[in-house]
Parts: sequence; C-alpha cells; structure tokens
Amino acid sequence: MNHLPNPTVKTLLGKLFLIPNLLTLLRILLIFPALYLLSEKLWWEAGITIMILFLTDFFDGYTARRFQQISDFGSIFDPIADKIVVLSFFGYFWNLDFVPVWYFIFLYLRNISQLLAIPVLLLWKRIPFQVKPKLIPKWGTTLQFILLGFYCFQLIFQSINGDFPWAWAEFPILFASFIIEIYILITFVPRFIEIYLGKHDTFE
Repeated sequence: MNHLPNPTVKTLLGKLFLIPNLLTLLRILLIFPALYLLSEKLWWEAGITIMILFLTDFFDGYTARRFQQISDFGSIFDPIADKIVVLSFFGYFWNLDFVPVWYFIFLYLRNISQLLAIPVLLLWKRIPFQVKPKLIPKWGTTLQFILLGFYCFQLIFQSINGDFPWAWAEFPILFASFIIEIYILITFVPRFIEIYLGKHDTFE
C-alpha cells in the first residue's frame, strides 16, 4: 500500500494558487456574501453573486484543462467545494422550509460521509486516492445546483408577489436527484472500503 509523504506548507500553497484552485476557493468564499444578500432580500446583488459562484464550477475545470493545471489537489479540492456549497445552501433553504426533510437528511448523510472520508484517508491513514467522477455523479451535482437555483427563484417570487409559477417542477427534479443520491451513496461505501484496504485508488 502506498502512503502519502508529509506535504510541506509551501507545496500546498503552490497548488492552491493555481488558477483553477483559486476559482474553487472563490466558490467557497462567495457562499457567505451570497447567503447574506439573500437574507437581506438584495435580489440583484444576490443573483449576481450566486451566478458567479455557480460559474466557478465550470471555469475551474475549464482553466485546469486549458492551462494544463490539472492536479491531484485540485481534483479533491473541487468536490470539497461543491459539497460545502451544497450543504450551506440546502441548510439555508431547509431552514426556510423549502426543502423536504427526507431529501435534506439523505443529502446531508451522503455529502458529510464523503467529506469525512477525506481526512480519514489522507490525514489519518495517509492513503492517496484520486477523484474521477463519472457521468452520474456529475449529473447529481448538476441537479443539486439546479435545485438551488430553483429555490432562489422561488424565494424571490414569494417575497415579491407570493406566487411561483414553476412550483410544479420541484418534485421531478427532487426525485431524480434523490435517486442519484441513493446510487452515489451505495457505490461510495464499498469503494471507500476498497481504498481503505488498499484494493483501489479512485473514487468515481
């Protein structure tokens, strides 16, 4: 079994300051002003901030490929950022009673389980691994971001006139996202065990 060498602060900072990883970091940093602007009902400012936040998820991958700055650090940092965004925004909307409790619980269970796997493998066991998500997990993240956009519009419409014309679309998106969440969790657990035991090295 291969184990990770002790990384230096200089090495980690060097990887962080690559353009794609800076965009990923920006995604995390924009969470706080975005939620604040939503809570203050500053709709235009909130909308622009959230749009930039979502776009970083596209441009970090694009710049990594465009400038050949793909790194193992970035491949792990990007899904961490996605999970922090998802947990933060869904927590906010759940507090406003927008998110069904059954979806909220499963969403948190899956994302927190995957986040906890990172310190267990990298920091405690010092086992290297890669993250190369296939199409279904990518669609899972896409649907979550679509739901977040949906809830943002719903919040704005309800605050302005009380009616949200696309409320009917929530359940199909929720259901599709929920099915993918189940798939991701039931495939993640055995893969985590395989990586922990040194029988595999990639989350897909």
